[in-house]
Amino acid sequence: MSHETERLIEVATLIGQRLNSAVKDVIPAEAQTHLLNAQRELLTAVFLIYEHQVGARRPSAPAPKRARPVRRTRVKRIEIE
Repeated sequence: MSHETERLIEVATLIGQRLNSAVKDVIPAEAQTHLLNAQRELLTAVFLIYEHQVGARRPSAPAPKRARPVRRTRVKRIEIE
C-alpha cells in the first residue's frame, strides 16, 4: 500500500468518525447501522478505484504489436414501432 493510499484511508476514517458522531443523536440505531454499512461500501469502492487508477499510471512493458488490425463490427440501429 502506498503512502498516498494510507493518507487517504486516514482522512476517510477521520471524516467517517466525525459524521458518525454528528448523526448519533439524530438518526435511529437501525438506520445508523445501514449508514455505516453504506459508508464502508462507498469507501471500499473509492479505494479500489484509486488503486486501479494508480496502477494504470504506472509504466508497464509496451504491448506487443498486432500482426493484423482488429475488425470492428458496426452497430446497427433497430427501429422500434
